[in-house]
Amino acid sequence: MSRDERVEQRWFEVADEGWRRLSASRPLGRLLLEAIQNAFDERAQSVAVDLTPSRVEIVDDAGAGIPDERLVYTIFLSDKPDDPTRRGRMGRGLKELIAGMDEALVETVGTTVEFTDAGRSSASNDRAAGTRIVLQRAFGAPELAAAKDLLKLCIPPKGTRLTIDGKATRRPRSVITLSSVALETVVIQDGVERAAIGHTNVAVYTPRRGERPHLFEMGLPIEAWNVPWHVDIAQRVPLGEGRDSVPDRYKLALKAALLEAMIHNYLDRHDLRGDWVHEVVAAWPLSSALLDAYVSRVFPRGSVLGGTRRANDRARQLGAHIIETSAISHGAYVSLARVLETSDDYVRRRSSEFGGEDVAPDEAQRRFADGVRWLARAVAGRVVRVRFFARDPGDAGLLEDAVTDVDHKEISFNVRSPLRFDDILDPATLGVVLHELAHLETPEHDHRFIDRLQHLAGKTARLLAEGGPELAEGIRRGDP
Repeated sequence: MSRDERVEQRWFEVADEGWRRLSASRPLGRLLLEAIQNAFDERAQSVAVDLTPSRVEIVDDAGAGIPDERLVYTIFLSDKPDDPTRRGRMGRGLKELIAGMDEALVETVGTTVEFTDAGRSSASNDRAAGTRIVLQRAFGAPELAAAKDLLKLCIPPKGTRLTIDGKATRRPRSVITLSSVALETVVIQDGVERAAIGHTNVAVYTPRRGERPHLFEMGLPIEAWNVPWHVDIAQRVPLGEGRDSVPDRYKLALKAALLEAMIHNYLDRHDLRGDWVHEVVAAWPLSSALLDAYVSRVFPRGSVLGGTRRANDRARQLGAHIIETSAISHGAYVSLARVLETSDDYVRRRSSEFGGEDVAPDEAQRRFADGVRWLARAVAGRVVRVRFFARDPGDAGLLEDAVTDVDHKEISFNVRSPLRFDDILDPATLGVVLHELAHLETPEHDHRFIDRLQHLAGKTARLLAEGGPELAEGIRRGDP
Protein backbone atom coordinates (compact mmCIF):
# COMPACT_ATOMS: atom_id res chain seq x y z
CA MET A 1 0.00 0.00 0.00
CA SER A 2 1.41 3.37 -0.97
CA ARG A 3 1.59 6.19 1.52
CA ASP A 4 -1.18 8.02 -0.42
CA GLU A 5 -3.59 5.14 0.19
CA ARG A 6 -5.50 4.57 3.40
CA VAL A 7 -8.15 2.13 4.67
CA GLU A 8 -11.30 3.25 6.50
CA GLN A 9 -13.42 0.82 8.51
CA ARG A 10 -16.58 2.67 7.47
CA TRP A 11 -17.84 2.57 3.90
CA PHE A 12 -19.97 5.72 4.11
CA GLU A 13 -20.09 9.13 5.76
CA VAL A 14 -23.23 11.12 6.55
CA ALA A 15 -23.28 14.83 5.73
CA ASP A 16 -24.83 16.51 8.77
CA GLU A 17 -26.28 19.39 6.75
CA GLY A 18 -27.98 17.13 4.24
CA TRP A 19 -29.36 14.93 7.00
CA ARG A 20 -30.70 18.00 8.81
CA ARG A 21 -32.36 19.40 5.68
CA LEU A 22 -34.02 16.06 5.01
CA SER A 23 -35.26 15.76 8.59
CA ALA A 24 -36.45 19.37 8.88
CA SER A 25 -38.67 18.85 5.83
CA ARG A 26 -40.89 16.45 7.77
CA PRO A 27 -43.90 17.89 9.68
CA LEU A 28 -43.22 18.65 13.32
CA GLY A 29 -45.98 16.34 14.53
CA ARG A 30 -44.49 13.41 12.60
CA LEU A 31 -41.08 14.05 14.13
CA LEU A 32 -42.52 14.21 17.65
CA LEU A 33 -44.31 10.88 17.13
CA GLU A 34 -40.86 9.30 16.83
CA ALA A 35 -40.10 10.17 20.45
CA ILE A 36 -43.56 9.14 21.64
CA GLN A 37 -43.30 5.76 19.96
CA ASN A 38 -40.03 5.04 21.78
CA ALA A 39 -41.71 5.81 25.11
CA PHE A 40 -44.69 3.60 24.23
CA ASP A 41 -42.34 0.76 23.27
CA GLU A 42 -40.57 1.01 26.63
CA ARG A 43 -43.96 0.80 28.41
CA ALA A 44 -43.75 4.22 30.00
CA GLN A 45 -46.58 4.94 32.42
CA SER A 46 -46.44 8.67 31.73
CA VAL A 47 -45.51 10.63 28.62
CA ALA A 48 -45.83 14.44 28.65
CA VAL A 49 -45.38 16.79 25.68
CA ASP A 50 -45.29 20.56 26.12
CA LEU A 51 -45.14 22.83 23.07
CA THR A 52 -44.28 26.55 22.94
CA PRO A 53 -43.27 28.82 20.03
CA SER A 54 -39.55 28.32 20.81
CA ARG A 55 -39.31 25.07 22.72
CA VAL A 56 -40.79 21.55 22.83
CA GLU A 57 -40.21 19.24 25.77
CA ILE A 58 -41.00 15.52 25.93
CA VAL A 59 -40.67 13.68 29.23
CA ASP A 60 -41.35 10.02 29.97
CA ASP A 61 -40.80 7.73 32.95
CA ALA A 62 -39.76 4.63 31.02
CA GLY A 63 -37.54 2.60 33.34
CA ALA A 64 -33.88 2.60 32.34
CA GLY A 65 -34.27 5.30 29.70
CA ILE A 66 -31.92 4.99 26.70
CA PRO A 67 -29.34 2.34 27.65
CA ASP A 68 -26.66 3.33 25.11
CA GLU A 69 -25.97 6.98 24.30
CA ARG A 70 -24.98 6.05 20.75
CA LEU A 71 -28.66 5.37 20.09
CA VAL A 72 -29.20 9.12 20.43
CA TYR A 73 -26.90 10.15 17.60
CA THR A 74 -25.87 7.12 15.50
CA ILE A 75 -28.11 6.98 12.45
CA PHE A 76 -29.68 3.58 11.75
CA LEU A 77 -28.33 2.12 14.98
CA SER A 78 -31.18 0.44 16.86
CA ASP A 79 -31.43 -1.77 19.92
CA LYS A 80 -34.99 -2.92 19.23
CA PRO A 81 -35.37 -6.69 18.86
CA ASP A 82 -36.76 -8.31 15.75
CA ASP A 83 -40.31 -8.08 17.02
CA PRO A 84 -43.10 -6.79 14.73
CA THR A 85 -45.02 -5.60 17.78
CA ARG A 86 -42.31 -2.94 18.40
CA ARG A 87 -43.07 0.34 16.69
CA GLY A 88 -39.68 1.53 15.47
CA ARG A 89 -37.43 -0.51 13.22
CA MET A 90 -34.96 1.66 11.33
CA GLY A 91 -32.95 3.37 14.07
CA ARG A 92 -33.51 6.82 12.63
CA GLY A 93 -36.61 8.39 14.20
CA LEU A 94 -35.04 10.07 17.22
CA LYS A 95 -32.08 11.24 15.11
CA GLU A 96 -34.44 12.83 12.58
CA LEU A 97 -36.27 14.61 15.39
CA ILE A 98 -33.03 16.05 16.76
CA ALA A 99 -31.67 16.92 13.31
CA GLY A 100 -34.73 19.05 12.56
CA MET A 101 -33.94 21.43 15.44
CA ASP A 102 -31.50 24.31 16.04
CA GLU A 103 -30.53 22.92 19.45
CA ALA A 104 -31.50 19.79 21.34
CA LEU A 105 -30.86 18.04 24.64
CA VAL A 106 -31.49 14.39 25.48
CA GLU A 107 -31.31 13.65 29.19
CA THR A 108 -31.64 9.97 30.00
CA VAL A 109 -30.58 7.72 32.86
CA GLY A 110 -26.95 8.48 33.63
CA THR A 111 -26.17 10.52 30.50
CA THR A 112 -27.05 13.89 28.97
CA VAL A 113 -26.30 14.43 25.28
CA GLU A 114 -26.48 18.04 24.07
CA PHE A 115 -26.55 19.34 20.49
CA THR A 116 -25.58 22.99 19.88
CA ASP A 117 -23.86 25.14 17.29
CA ALA A 118 -20.57 24.05 18.85
CA GLY A 119 -21.32 20.39 18.18
CA ARG A 120 -22.34 17.41 20.27
CA SER A 121 -21.31 16.85 23.88
CA SER A 122 -22.04 14.20 26.49
CA ALA A 123 -22.00 14.42 30.26
CA SER A 124 -22.98 12.30 33.21
CA ASN A 125 -26.08 13.06 35.26
CA ASP A 126 -27.95 11.63 38.21
CA ARG A 127 -31.30 11.02 36.49
CA ALA A 128 -32.82 7.84 37.98
CA ALA A 129 -35.50 6.94 35.42
CA GLY A 130 -36.96 7.88 32.07
CA THR A 131 -35.90 10.37 29.43
CA ARG A 132 -36.32 14.10 28.91
CA ILE A 133 -35.92 15.59 25.42
CA VAL A 134 -35.73 19.35 24.90
CA LEU A 135 -36.01 20.72 21.36
CA GLN A 136 -35.40 24.34 20.41
CA ARG A 137 -36.09 26.36 17.29
CA ALA A 138 -38.72 28.84 16.15
CA PHE A 139 -42.06 27.09 15.68
CA GLY A 140 -44.84 28.83 13.70
CA ALA A 141 -48.37 28.90 15.08
CA PRO A 142 -49.86 26.77 12.26
CA GLU A 143 -47.01 24.25 12.68
CA LEU A 144 -47.63 23.96 16.41
CA ALA A 145 -51.40 23.67 15.95
CA ALA A 146 -51.01 20.89 13.36
CA ALA A 147 -48.55 19.06 15.62
CA LYS A 148 -50.90 19.23 18.60
CA ASP A 149 -53.82 17.94 16.52
CA LEU A 150 -51.74 14.98 15.34
CA LEU A 151 -50.43 14.12 18.81
CA LYS A 152 -53.93 14.28 20.30
CA LEU A 153 -54.96 11.52 17.89
CA CYS A 154 -52.63 9.05 19.62
CA ILE A 155 -54.21 6.08 21.36
CA PRO A 156 -51.88 5.38 24.31
CA PRO A 157 -51.39 1.77 25.43
CA LYS A 158 -53.52 0.78 28.39
CA GLY A 159 -51.69 1.88 31.51
CA THR A 160 -49.94 4.80 29.76
CA ARG A 161 -51.00 8.41 30.34
CA LEU A 162 -50.23 10.83 27.49
CA THR A 163 -50.58 14.55 28.15
CA ILE A 164 -50.32 17.32 25.57
CA ASP A 165 -49.72 20.75 27.08
CA GLY A 166 -50.91 19.45 30.41
CA LYS A 167 -54.14 17.93 29.12
CA ALA A 168 -54.46 14.14 29.13
CA THR A 169 -55.62 12.51 25.92
CA ARG A 170 -58.51 10.11 26.35
CA ARG A 171 -58.86 6.81 24.57
CA PRO A 172 -61.63 6.67 21.96
CA ARG A 173 -64.63 4.41 22.53
CA SER A 174 -64.03 0.83 21.43
CA VAL A 175 -66.35 -0.67 18.83
CA ILE A 176 -64.87 -4.14 18.25
CA THR A 177 -61.51 -5.88 18.32
CA LEU A 178 -60.79 -8.45 15.63
CA SER A 179 -58.36 -11.17 16.60
CA SER A 180 -55.83 -13.08 14.51
CA VAL A 181 -56.27 -11.03 11.34
CA ALA A 182 -53.73 -12.00 8.66
CA LEU A 183 -52.05 -8.81 7.41
CA GLU A 184 -48.72 -7.87 5.91
CA THR A 185 -46.10 -6.71 8.40
CA VAL A 186 -42.39 -5.87 8.50
CA VAL A 187 -39.75 -8.17 10.01
CA ILE A 188 -35.97 -7.91 10.09
CA GLN A 189 -34.09 -11.01 8.94
CA ASP A 190 -30.30 -11.03 8.88
CA GLY A 191 -30.31 -7.26 9.16
CA VAL A 192 -32.68 -6.80 6.19
CA GLU A 193 -36.24 -5.51 6.37
CA ARG A 194 -38.63 -7.95 4.73
CA ALA A 195 -42.38 -8.18 4.23
CA ALA A 196 -44.15 -11.06 5.94
CA ILE A 197 -47.68 -12.07 6.89
CA GLY A 198 -48.44 -11.76 10.57
CA HIS A 199 -51.60 -12.56 12.55
CA THR A 200 -52.57 -9.63 14.71
CA ASN A 201 -55.37 -7.89 16.57
CA VAL A 202 -57.21 -5.04 14.87
CA ALA A 203 -58.98 -2.60 17.19
CA VAL A 204 -61.85 -0.47 15.86
CA TYR A 205 -62.77 2.78 17.64
CA THR A 206 -65.31 5.55 17.25
CA PRO A 207 -63.40 8.79 16.47
CA ARG A 208 -63.43 11.35 19.26
CA ARG A 209 -65.39 14.54 18.68
CA GLY A 210 -63.98 16.59 15.80
CA GLU A 211 -61.57 13.87 14.62
CA ARG A 212 -61.25 12.44 11.14
CA PRO A 213 -61.03 8.64 11.07
CA HIS A 214 -57.41 7.46 10.86
CA LEU A 215 -55.43 4.31 10.37
CA PHE A 216 -53.05 3.63 13.30
CA GLU A 217 -49.97 1.54 13.93
CA MET A 218 -49.96 0.45 17.57
CA GLY A 219 -51.65 3.65 18.74
CA LEU A 220 -49.80 6.08 16.47
CA PRO A 221 -51.78 7.80 13.68
CA ILE A 222 -50.52 7.14 10.16
CA GLU A 223 -53.05 8.67 7.78
CA ALA A 224 -56.69 9.68 7.47
CA TRP A 225 -58.85 7.32 5.43
CA ASN A 226 -62.41 6.83 4.21
CA VAL A 227 -63.48 4.14 6.67
CA PRO A 228 -65.75 5.71 9.33
CA TRP A 229 -63.68 4.52 12.31
CA HIS A 230 -60.21 4.73 13.80
CA VAL A 231 -58.56 1.36 13.14
CA ASP A 232 -55.44 0.41 15.11
CA ILE A 233 -53.15 -2.42 13.96
CA ALA A 234 -51.24 -4.16 16.76
CA GLN A 235 -48.13 -4.88 14.67
CA ARG A 236 -45.81 -3.05 12.29
CA VAL A 237 -47.48 -1.71 9.20
CA PRO A 238 -45.74 -1.32 5.82
CA LEU A 239 -45.11 2.42 5.48
CA GLY A 240 -43.98 4.83 2.81
CA GLU A 241 -40.75 6.83 3.04
CA GLY A 242 -42.24 9.60 5.19
CA ARG A 243 -43.96 7.03 7.47
CA ASP A 244 -47.22 8.90 6.89
CA SER A 245 -48.91 6.64 4.34
CA VAL A 246 -49.75 2.97 3.80
CA PRO A 247 -49.77 1.10 0.45
CA ASP A 248 -53.20 0.88 -1.15
CA ARG A 249 -52.98 -2.92 -1.33
CA TYR A 250 -52.60 -3.07 2.45
CA LYS A 251 -55.55 -0.77 3.09
CA LEU A 252 -57.71 -2.82 0.74
CA ALA A 253 -56.85 -6.07 2.56
CA LEU A 254 -57.65 -4.41 5.89
CA LYS A 255 -60.96 -3.02 4.62
CA ALA A 256 -61.92 -6.47 3.36
CA ALA A 257 -61.21 -7.94 6.82
CA LEU A 258 -63.35 -5.23 8.44
CA LEU A 259 -66.22 -5.83 6.02
CA GLU A 260 -66.19 -9.58 6.60
CA ALA A 261 -66.10 -9.23 10.38
CA MET A 262 -68.63 -6.40 10.73
CA ILE A 263 -71.22 -6.89 8.00
CA HIS A 264 -73.68 -8.95 10.03
CA ASN A 265 -73.82 -7.06 13.34
CA TYR A 266 -72.21 -3.64 12.89
CA LEU A 267 -72.96 -2.32 9.41
CA ASP A 268 -76.35 -1.02 8.30
CA ARG A 269 -77.49 -0.24 4.79
CA HIS A 270 -76.08 3.29 4.97
CA ASP A 271 -72.68 1.99 6.09
CA LEU A 272 -72.61 -0.57 3.29
CA ARG A 273 -73.12 2.14 0.70
CA GLY A 274 -69.83 3.79 1.74
CA ASP A 275 -67.06 4.26 -0.79
CA TRP A 276 -64.74 1.98 1.19
CA VAL A 277 -67.17 -0.92 0.89
CA HIS A 278 -67.55 -0.32 -2.83
CA GLU A 279 -63.75 -0.44 -3.15
CA VAL A 280 -63.68 -3.85 -1.48
CA VAL A 281 -66.54 -5.25 -3.56
CA ALA A 282 -64.91 -3.97 -6.74
CA ALA A 283 -61.34 -5.07 -6.12
CA TRP A 284 -61.13 -7.83 -3.50
CA PRO A 285 -61.95 -11.54 -4.05
CA LEU A 286 -64.85 -11.83 -1.61
CA SER A 287 -66.60 -15.12 -0.93
CA SER A 288 -70.02 -15.73 -2.46
CA ALA A 289 -71.52 -15.88 1.03
CA LEU A 290 -70.17 -12.43 1.86
CA LEU A 291 -71.39 -11.03 -1.46
CA ASP A 292 -74.83 -12.50 -0.80
CA ALA A 293 -74.89 -10.84 2.63
CA TYR A 294 -73.84 -7.53 1.06
CA VAL A 295 -76.48 -7.70 -1.67
CA SER A 296 -79.27 -8.65 0.74
CA ARG A 297 -78.53 -5.59 2.90
CA VAL A 298 -77.83 -3.00 0.23
CA PHE A 299 -80.32 -3.72 -2.54
CA PRO A 300 -84.07 -4.40 -2.44
CA ARG A 301 -85.34 -7.94 -2.74
CA GLY A 302 -85.48 -9.12 -6.33
CA SER A 303 -82.57 -6.98 -7.56
CA VAL A 304 -80.90 -7.78 -10.87
CA LEU A 305 -78.02 -6.19 -12.75
CA GLY A 306 -79.07 -3.87 -15.53
CA GLY A 307 -78.85 -5.11 -19.11
CA THR A 308 -80.46 -3.91 -22.31
CA ARG A 309 -83.12 -1.22 -22.03
CA ARG A 310 -85.79 -3.60 -23.22
CA ALA A 311 -84.78 -6.31 -20.74
CA ASN A 312 -84.62 -3.76 -17.91
CA ASP A 313 -88.13 -2.58 -18.60
CA ARG A 314 -89.52 -6.07 -18.89
CA ALA A 315 -87.75 -7.11 -15.70
CA ARG A 316 -89.42 -4.20 -13.89
CA GLN A 317 -92.79 -5.44 -15.17
CA LEU A 318 -91.99 -8.83 -13.70
CA GLY A 319 -91.23 -7.28 -10.31
CA ALA A 320 -87.43 -6.94 -10.39
CA HIS A 321 -85.39 -4.01 -9.09
CA ILE A 322 -82.78 -2.89 -11.60
CA ILE A 323 -79.26 -2.04 -10.39
CA GLU A 324 -78.13 0.55 -12.91
CA THR A 325 -74.72 -0.47 -14.19
CA SER A 326 -73.79 3.17 -14.80
CA ALA A 327 -73.76 3.69 -11.03
CA ILE A 328 -71.20 0.97 -10.24
CA SER A 329 -67.66 0.27 -11.40
CA HIS A 330 -66.72 -2.55 -13.73
CA GLY A 331 -65.04 -4.38 -10.85
CA ALA A 332 -68.20 -4.19 -8.73
CA TYR A 333 -70.26 -5.42 -11.69
CA VAL A 334 -67.99 -8.44 -12.13
CA SER A 335 -68.23 -9.26 -8.41
CA LEU A 336 -71.99 -8.83 -8.18
CA ALA A 337 -72.50 -10.91 -11.32
CA ARG A 338 -71.30 -13.89 -9.29
CA VAL A 339 -74.45 -13.76 -7.15
CA LEU A 340 -76.98 -11.75 -9.21
CA GLU A 341 -78.71 -12.32 -12.55
CA THR A 342 -78.66 -9.74 -15.29
CA SER A 343 -82.01 -8.36 -16.35
CA ASP A 344 -81.73 -10.28 -19.66
CA ASP A 345 -81.22 -13.60 -17.85
CA TYR A 346 -83.95 -12.76 -15.38
CA VAL A 347 -86.46 -11.98 -18.12
CA ARG A 348 -85.66 -15.20 -19.96
CA ARG A 349 -86.11 -17.23 -16.79
CA ARG A 350 -89.25 -15.52 -15.58
CA SER A 351 -90.85 -15.41 -19.00
CA SER A 352 -90.42 -19.15 -19.15
CA GLU A 353 -91.94 -19.44 -15.69
CA PHE A 354 -94.84 -17.16 -16.56
CA GLY A 355 -95.47 -18.77 -19.92
CA GLY A 356 -97.50 -21.48 -18.23
CA GLU A 357 -99.51 -24.08 -20.06
CA ASP A 358 -101.63 -23.15 -23.03
CA VAL A 359 -105.33 -23.19 -22.21
CA ALA A 360 -108.16 -23.71 -24.68
CA PRO A 361 -110.53 -20.78 -24.06
CA ASP A 362 -114.08 -21.35 -22.90
CA GLU A 363 -117.01 -19.46 -24.32
CA ALA A 364 -116.56 -16.37 -22.12
CA GLN A 365 -112.84 -16.24 -22.91
CA ARG A 366 -113.50 -16.52 -26.67
CA ARG A 367 -115.86 -13.55 -26.46
CA PHE A 368 -113.20 -11.74 -24.38
CA ALA A 369 -110.58 -12.46 -27.06
CA ASP A 370 -112.90 -11.12 -29.76
CA GLY A 371 -113.38 -7.95 -27.71
CA VAL A 372 -109.61 -7.51 -27.32
CA ARG A 373 -109.05 -7.93 -31.07
CA TRP A 374 -111.82 -5.41 -31.83
CA LEU A 375 -110.38 -2.84 -29.41
CA ALA A 376 -106.91 -3.37 -30.89
CA ARG A 377 -108.23 -2.52 -34.35
CA ALA A 378 -110.58 0.27 -33.25
CA VAL A 379 -108.37 2.25 -30.85
CA ALA A 380 -104.82 1.09 -31.66
CA GLY A 381 -105.07 0.35 -35.36
CA ARG A 382 -103.38 -3.04 -34.82
CA VAL A 383 -104.21 -6.65 -35.58
CA VAL A 384 -103.28 -8.92 -32.69
CA ARG A 385 -103.37 -12.54 -31.73
CA VAL A 386 -104.84 -13.51 -28.35
CA ARG A 387 -103.66 -16.51 -26.32
CA PHE A 388 -104.66 -17.88 -22.92
CA PHE A 389 -102.39 -19.66 -20.43
CA ALA A 390 -102.60 -20.94 -16.85
CA ARG A 391 -99.98 -20.05 -14.27
CA ASP A 392 -100.10 -19.81 -10.45
CA PRO A 393 -98.22 -17.12 -8.50
CA GLY A 394 -94.45 -17.61 -8.36
CA ASP A 395 -92.38 -18.16 -5.23
CA ALA A 396 -92.28 -14.41 -4.63
CA GLY A 397 -96.09 -14.24 -4.79
CA LEU A 398 -96.10 -12.43 -8.14
CA LEU A 399 -99.05 -13.28 -10.43
CA GLU A 400 -98.74 -12.26 -14.07
CA ASP A 401 -102.07 -11.03 -15.51
CA ALA A 402 -100.97 -10.65 -19.10
CA VAL A 403 -97.90 -10.64 -21.32
CA THR A 404 -97.36 -8.93 -24.67
CA ASP A 405 -95.01 -10.35 -27.29
CA VAL A 406 -94.25 -7.24 -29.32
CA ASP A 407 -92.40 -9.08 -32.07
CA HIS A 408 -95.26 -11.51 -32.73
CA LYS A 409 -98.06 -9.05 -31.91
CA GLU A 410 -99.52 -11.51 -29.44
CA ILE A 411 -101.18 -10.78 -26.09
CA SER A 412 -101.43 -13.66 -23.63
CA PHE A 413 -103.83 -13.62 -20.65
CA ASN A 414 -103.53 -15.74 -17.50
CA VAL A 415 -106.81 -17.53 -16.79
CA ARG A 416 -105.85 -17.76 -13.10
CA SER A 417 -105.55 -14.00 -12.76
CA PRO A 418 -108.36 -11.83 -11.33
CA LEU A 419 -109.27 -10.53 -14.79
CA ARG A 420 -113.01 -10.48 -15.60
CA PHE A 421 -113.19 -12.52 -18.80
CA ASP A 422 -116.98 -12.22 -18.67
CA ASP A 423 -116.78 -8.41 -18.73
CA ILE A 424 -113.96 -6.80 -20.70
CA LEU A 425 -115.21 -3.36 -19.65
CA ASP A 426 -114.63 -4.04 -15.97
CA PRO A 427 -112.35 -1.08 -15.02
CA ALA A 428 -109.41 -3.17 -13.76
CA THR A 429 -109.70 -5.61 -16.68
CA LEU A 430 -110.01 -2.86 -19.31
CA GLY A 431 -106.98 -1.15 -17.77
CA VAL A 432 -104.87 -4.29 -18.22
CA VAL A 433 -106.06 -4.69 -21.84
CA LEU A 434 -105.20 -1.07 -22.72
CA HIS A 435 -101.87 -1.41 -20.91
CA GLU A 436 -100.93 -4.40 -23.09
CA LEU A 437 -102.15 -2.63 -26.25
CA ALA A 438 -99.90 0.31 -25.40
CA HIS A 439 -96.95 -2.11 -25.23
CA LEU A 440 -97.48 -2.81 -28.93
CA GLU A 441 -95.98 0.66 -29.42
CA THR A 442 -93.03 0.21 -27.06
CA PRO A 443 -91.97 -2.52 -24.58
CA GLU A 444 -90.68 0.07 -22.10
CA HIS A 445 -92.54 2.15 -19.53
CA ASP A 446 -91.19 5.45 -20.81
CA HIS A 447 -92.88 8.71 -21.80
CA ARG A 448 -93.69 7.21 -25.16
CA PHE A 449 -95.58 4.40 -23.45
CA ILE A 450 -97.43 6.79 -21.15
CA ASP A 451 -98.45 9.00 -24.06
CA ARG A 452 -99.67 5.94 -25.96
CA LEU A 453 -101.64 4.60 -23.00
CA GLN A 454 -103.29 7.99 -22.45
CA HIS A 455 -104.20 8.15 -26.12
CA LEU A 456 -105.75 4.67 -26.09
CA ALA A 457 -107.69 5.39 -22.89
CA GLY A 458 -109.04 8.64 -24.29
CA LYS A 459 -110.01 7.08 -27.60
CA THR A 460 -111.75 4.17 -25.86
CA ALA A 461 -113.70 6.55 -23.63
CA ARG A 462 -114.83 8.54 -26.65
CA LEU A 463 -115.94 5.41 -28.56
CA LEU A 464 -117.93 4.18 -25.58
CA ALA A 465 -119.50 7.60 -25.03
CA GLU A 466 -120.52 7.92 -28.69
CA GLY A 467 -121.60 4.27 -29.05
CA GLY A 468 -123.65 4.18 -25.90
CA PRO A 469 -124.92 1.07 -24.11
CA GLU A 470 -125.43 -0.83 -27.34
CA LEU A 471 -121.74 -0.60 -28.30
CA ALA A 472 -120.66 -1.47 -24.78
CA GLU A 473 -122.82 -4.59 -24.80
CA GLY A 474 -121.50 -5.55 -28.21
CA ILE A 475 -117.90 -5.28 -26.98
CA ARG A 476 -118.76 -7.52 -24.06
CA ARG A 477 -120.23 -10.08 -26.51
CA GLY A 478 -117.15 -9.78 -28.70
CA ASP A 479 -119.34 -8.56 -31.59
CA PRO A 480 -119.64 -4.75 -31.52
